[in-house]
Amino acid sequence: MELPSGLQQRLAPVRLTVRGGVFLGVGLLGVIIAYAAGWQALLAVSLFLWGAVLAAVGSVVVSPPSLTVERRIEPGIVEQRRQVVVDVRVRGSAPGALEWTEDLPRSVVVTGHAEGVLRGVRADRPAEVVTYAFAARVRGAVPIGPLRVARVDPLGLATTKRRVGGVDRVIVLPRIVPVELPFAVRRNDPDTRATTVFGAVGDQRDIIARGYRSGDPVRVVDWRATARRGELMVRTETAASTSATGLLLDTRAESWPEAAAFEWAVDYAASLVAALEERHAAVRLAAGGLPVSDATSALVALATVERGQGDPAPAELLPVLATNDVQIVHVLTGAGGAHAVPRLPALPSGARGMVSVISRHPLQVDGALGWTVVQRDSAAAAGSARDA
Repeated sequence: MELPSGLQQRLAPVRLTVRGGVFLGVGLLGVIIAYAAGWQALLAVSLFLWGAVLAAVGSVVVSPPSLTVERRIEPGIVEQRRQVVVDVRVRGSAPGALEWTEDLPRSVVVTGHAEGVLRGVRADRPAEVVTYAFAARVRGAVPIGPLRVARVDPLGLATTKRRVGGVDRVIVLPRIVPVELPFAVRRNDPDTRATTVFGAVGDQRDIIARGYRSGDPVRVVDWRATARRGELMVRTETAASTSATGLLLDTRAESWPEAAAFEWAVDYAASLVAALEERHAAVRLAAGGLPVSDATSALVALATVERGQGDPAPAELLPVLATNDVQIVHVLTGAGGAHAVPRLPALPSGARGMVSVISRHPLQVDGALGWTVVQRDSAAAAGSARDA
């Protein structure tokens, strides 16, 4: 005889506690001994134990908790090992106290306690709020939840465990380190002998003059412009060009025989995006699909990118990435993609192309016409990468 589907769903999460198992086992043994020895008192005690277990199961089945869960996660996009604070609000009704545990992956380190007891969940009361924090050790879309709640009957014989609420996700960015931009130019100061590195895109700025405003420091006054215009003028900077840098990450699985090299490339690409954003330079990223045109979207895409079978080759994505407004195109590929580098298509007039082949072992790679090929050691720190 099959149980109704609704009853099956209610019984599925019900389990006996250790005490409940002892009651059930002692009751079964008592019934056997009572029938064998004709011991009526023992039979009564054994049936009482069985009845207690059945009553406990019935109590947790008949009145299950009815809950809704809301989470407030701050921030929703975070760097690795940075703290994320989670506020969990639980509303609804539950007969008695509930033990709760937040379902979290092993890749996070929890600060505080992502577990506890909810003692007063009632429909006529405000939501119960529990707070904890965690830090993620790997990039990706980290799942948070659902909330696991457990209710035990008053005798402690049976428990019901349920998952309530949905799953929220925190975007954990790749590791970002200071890096040089593609085709960086080093300028030496003859007085201090210090070396400053400028990127080909993003650091080019024009000095223009504008009218003096109250509060402008005297040191920025442009005396030549003041003499020409007959009014007080100050110097200010403005971007010299709106040209963009295009980054193309080869995501084909066959291009990356080493998973560590792919992760190095993801970190390096994210660091380039951050460096361009810091210089207020436009950036376009293609990572296995159509390009995205802002730094935040690029970093989120890199946080969740994976190697895939059948992903488009760089030569297929370059026509939509390397448009006329892109001055520099930087392709990142692994040892498995090196053979396709000589066949990369030509770039639009005036654009410059670089290919970074990332591998722990030296490779012999020929570049296509108009492309500069650089090999990068995935065993070295991404911040140590240089174009030459």
